[in-house]
Amino acid sequence: MNPVTIGLIGIICLLILLFMRVWVGAAMAIVGVVGLIAMRGVSQALAVAGSFPFNELNKYSMTAIPMFALMGMIISETNLGRDLYAAAHKTVGSAKGGLASATVVAGGILGAICGSENIATVILTKISYPEMKKLNYSDELSTAAVAAGAPLSIIIPPSMPLILYAILTEQSVGSLFIGGIIPGILLIIAFCIVISIRCSINPALGPRGPKYNVIEQLNALKGIIPVAILFVVVLGSIYFGICTTTEAGGLGVAGAFIIALVTKQLSGKKFVSIMKESVSVLGMVLTMLVGIFIFVGFIALSKVPFWLVDVVGGLDVHRNVILLLIIVMYLILGMLLPQLTIIILTVPILFQVVMSLGFDPIWFGVLVVMMQAMGGITPPVGIVAFMVSGISGVPSFKIFKGLIPLIFAMLVVVFLICAYPSIITWLPSMMH
Repeated sequence: MNPVTIGLIGIICLLILLFMRVWVGAAMAIVGVVGLIAMRGVSQALAVAGSFPFNELNKYSMTAIPMFALMGMIISETNLGRDLYAAAHKTVGSAKGGLASATVVAGGILGAICGSENIATVILTKISYPEMKKLNYSDELSTAAVAAGAPLSIIIPPSMPLILYAILTEQSVGSLFIGGIIPGILLIIAFCIVISIRCSINPALGPRGPKYNVIEQLNALKGIIPVAILFVVVLGSIYFGICTTTEAGGLGVAGAFIIALVTKQLSGKKFVSIMKESVSVLGMVLTMLVGIFIFVGFIALSKVPFWLVDVVGGLDVHRNVILLLIIVMYLILGMLLPQLTIIILTVPILFQVVMSLGFDPIWFGVLVVMMQAMGGITPPVGIVAFMVSGISGVPSFKIFKGLIPLIFAMLVVVFLICAYPSIITWLPSMMH
């Protein structure tokens, strides 16, 4: 049988296994090994399945994963989320819909620290939603602000989806991190503008919060100064070429430990819990990566990506039409599957196609992650919205209703980065 045909059958089988809720690492390993046997026989298949994952996992770039995962674990065990929200609340909370805007800002800052959409969702829902309820914010606006703020954590660095994209495409993790900064800031600004406009039209959605004087605002900002310094040091060391991404992650871990110790938020029991959780998460991720690389080896040998390049190259359409179809596909997948699963499933197949069309790999990586963030809050199956609903008790239809204007704001930002790719590529191009 033609290797391309075997590859396409393998992709269909993988989708079936994923929709049957087979764990993604196991599903990819099974399909990869069976596909390799079908193409090369048992002995060669086992050789590829054994050597390919080892060679990929043995790369220095892989060490960035445990560093940033551990940093996120340390931060999540502190009261940082509460401090961030308090600072944002006292700074912008007195404006129309100010607490909702403060939630979005806090989500962006949390993203710059923990890199986990799930952690950000839990922290923001538990802290900001009750505060907005106290000031009679509508459930529609308050939960939508939480749901929109949480996915910023996978766009603003550090971001696990960006790290995985970098590993699969052999791109610079540091460049991807730096490329996500401006789009993340634009999304925060766009969300805050939409919230302000909505509350100006209908003040009942989000009344003004209490006003705080300058001294109270500065006192609130004191609590986040150490973390802000840590963020600047970590990303600054990458940007100016002082540290590799892994070294910057190690610096972040050391800084997070120091902050937790100085603020007396790290007991012996918490330390043990952090290390256990980190080892558990890392073990899961590395095991999943073994399955991923077996599948990637199978797809590479099947030559499906090169077949797709030939098919796309033969289409008599503008490259932006193909890009639009890819964007819509990522939006739909983002509603149904976790971010890491989407990247694992699509990037090994589509990357060569996108490169053949002349798009920048760093730009495409950030765009892919942005579309996944949007998919997580888009009705009818936005995973993040359902998480917020489960924690807050607010019906999901109310959350989706509040999210629609914010999704349109997100689409505007996506249009901007498609029309002006330098929004993403400018900062990475200036890196030393």
